[in-house]
Amino acid sequence: MKIDCRNLACPEPVLQTKKALDNLQDNDILEVIINSDSSKQNIQRFATKGGFQLTCKDEANGESCITIIKGYGCDIVEEQDEKFLNKVIFLKSDTIGDGELGGKLVVGFLRSIAELPQLPKTLICVNAAVKLTTAPQDSDVMTALKVLEQKGVEIFSCGVCLEYFGLSDQLKVGVVGNAYGTVEMLVNSVGTISL
Repeated sequence: MKIDCRNLACPEPVLQTKKALDNLQDNDILEVIINSDSSKQNIQRFATKGGFQLTCKDEANGESCITIIKGYGCDIVEEQDEKFLNKVIFLKSDTIGDGELGGKLVVGFLRSIAELPQLPKTLICVNAAVKLTTAPQDSDVMTALKVLEQKGVEIFSCGVCLEYFGLSDQLKVGVVGNAYGTVEMLVNSVGTISL
């Protein structure tokens, strides 16, 4: 089976891939044609997380073909890492409050998270919060985010939000996320802290 997900906005490429896989039998092959780096990353992450085998062939015209083999799922029960809590920090703004003070507060908040004995598993940035993950390398907020990433916190930035602010090519920490993955993480966490 082949599906064309070129020029589709998030989360459609992932949703169409999921629907197609749901309709396939084990050992069937799905080919997904895309022309967006963020869609490519999101589909690859979705398929890998689902335990599917995949390959990706990039074409010279900027398109890619992801080939996914639907197979028998083999869930490996992971031991709960005591370093992490199954919690999500959901950031909607690049400040906590208004103005310069709000910018200082968000930096202090991120630095404080890094010092906790147990870290949140995931940090998701949407709306203006994607300005944090695209900040200058030498900024205090980027330093704080890099520490969290080095400690193992997964950091996702909304792909649509990055595009909206013209920041798609400026992501410096974490990876591009998508609406389906974000909703899945929020629903599967034991708690979400929204700021």
